[in-house]
Amino acid sequence: MKLAAAYAISKIIKDDELNPEYIVPGAFDKRVVREVAKAVSEAAIKTGVAQK
Repeated sequence: MKLAAAYAISKIIKDDELNPEYIVPGAFDKRVVREVAKAVSEAAIKTGVAQK
């Protein structure tokens, strides 16, 4: 689930946004919560830790 969260965070920044000062989204970026929650939820279901 930690890896799922890390990959979700890494996919938030699009190529046109990427620059030397902006490689990781900020903690207050609204996309972080949505994408990380989705990825962790899917990983938990996939591994059997949670049920749908």
